[in-house]
Formats: sequence, C-alpha cells, structure tokens
Amino acid sequence: MSYRDVCRRDLTSVYRSRTGTAVTAIVALSTVVAVGLFALAADVAALAGVGALLTVAALLALVLLGSPKQIAGVLVGFTALAVALTLALSEPARGVRPSMSFAVVTIGSALSFLLPLVALVGSYAALVGERETGSVRFLLGLPNSRDDAFLGKYLSRAAVVVVPLVVCLALTGVVVALTFDGGSFLGIVGLAAVSVPYALLFVGIGLTASAYADNSNRAVAAVIAAFAVLRAGWPAFQFVLMQGVEDPFPRPEWYFWIGRLNPINAYVKLTTLFANVEGSHPLITTPYEPLASAAVGHPFAAVVLLGWTALAPVAGVLYFRDRDLL
Repeated sequence: MSYRDVCRRDLTSVYRSRTGTAVTAIVALSTVVAVGLFALAADVAALAGVGALLTVAALLALVLLGSPKQIAGVLVGFTALAVALTLALSEPARGVRPSMSFAVVTIGSALSFLLPLVALVGSYAALVGERETGSVRFLLGLPNSRDDAFLGKYLSRAAVVVVPLVVCLALTGVVVALTFDGGSFLGIVGLAAVSVPYALLFVGIGLTASAYADNSNRAVAAVIAAFAVLRAGWPAFQFVLMQGVEDPFPRPEWYFWIGRLNPINAYVKLTTLFANVEGSHPLITTPYEPLASAAVGHPFAAVVLLGWTALAPVAGVLYFRDRDLL
C-alpha cells in the first residue's frame, strides 16, 4: 500500500466523521460569510449582533449534531438567515463601500488566528487515532514504509484544510471584487497563495504532535501548547527581554528580528503585500522609522514562513521512523 492508498483511506475516514465538514464550515464562515456581511452592512452594531449569533449557532451545530449533512444543512440555512438579517437591520450604505485594505486586514487577521486552529484540529488525531483504535497494526502491517504512512496522512489532512481554504478564498475574491471599493480578485488570490503554506505549517505541527503522543489527550495538549507558544509565548518573551532596555521606544533592531522569526508574524507581514496597510496593521509591530534590516521586509517573512512549513513535517517523519507504536 503506497502513500496514495494511505491518503485515500484517510480522506474517506475524515469525511465520514465530522472533521472535514467542521473545517470547511469554519473556513467558510471566517471568509466568505464574514466578508459578505461586511459588504452588506452599514450598521456595525447590527453586524456584530448577527456575527455573534452566527458564531454561537455554528459552534452548537458542530457540537450537538452528529451527521456531516446535518451540520452542513444547518450552517447553510443559518448563513442565509444571517445575510437576510444583515440586510434587514442595516441602513442603506449610501454608496459607501468598505475598502480593499479593510478586506485584506479583516481576512488576514481572521485567518492568522483560525487557520492554525482548524489545521491542528484536522490533523492532531491522524496517527494517534490509529494507535487508540488498534488499526495502526493494519496501517504498518501492510507493505508500506513508515515514510509512506506519514506522507499519506500528511497529504490527506493537508487536503482537508487547503481545498476548502482555496475554494472559500476564491469565492471571497469574487465578493470583494464586486462589492468593495478598489476590490481586487487577484489580491485575494495572492492572499490565498500565502495562506496555503501557513495552513500546511500547522498541519505539519499537528501531525508531528500526533506522532509524538501516546493518546489523544496528549496530542491535544501538545497542539494547544504549540499554538500558545507561537500566539502568546513568543510576544511575552519579547516583552520580557524589553524590560532590560532603558528606552523601549523606538524598538531596537533585535526586537524585530526575534518577532519576525515567529511564523504567525511572518504570515501577517506577507498579507500586507496585497493592500496598502503598511504601518497600520493591528497585529504586527511596525518600526517608527524604516530600519536598515532584512527582518522587517517581505522576503525575510517569506523565508521564515516557508522554512517553518518545510521543517514541521520533516521533524515529524524523522521522529515517526523510530517511534515504538505497537
């Protein structure tokens, strides 16, 4: 059984469960639906109320419903209701439309937080689940190597996250091009291009955690720890280092080198390629004055993101080769 067979088998398993449907729903809600509501709503308070209801209903559907078809049906129905409520509760926009930069900042910021979560949720159980059910004996008992097993799982879980991401961002690009001021379909396509390696990075981290853990609880703890370190621990470390600096403003050059080595910051930096948001993005620190440093540029951010994306699954497969799984 080759890695292709492992991939097909795993994809079938994922979509018989709720995982694939849940990932698709969350990505769609955070891109197409969110941007569509921003385009329709002139009343921010009304939009906030509808968005809160949308979030609560989505979470309840994912938790309480057992069938993927039921989940999809409820989410589609509620999405239609949310759009109708937004139109009903919002005053006419009087020709004022949100800008392309607003679309990029909104989508990029949402994906910087949600993509790691959906990628980790979609991949953390890929290998440890085989151990808990005992099917790992079947997986490794067939004439395929551990590298094939790991690669097949990686490709399967990558498809679960990346395919909905690309489709939803393509639809988002259509909405942005038609309804946003200066909206660019190609700009959203560019955003999708940098979002794919970002998603693959966390698929790799989730699969590595799955190879490491003895059970699902440890796998969950490992992926939560990884996300917490990158999202909160890294900025906290920078803050601690700044405590020894007499004059913290402007930030010293080393502060940006440390910060931009974080793949989340690297991804957010790359999203600024597709709209004029330089110097005003809410999620990354920008120098008061231009620094003569490669750390604050887009090429360095691309190298950091691609480097993390390549190393995460490599670390997993090297560990998985010698792991005692039986």
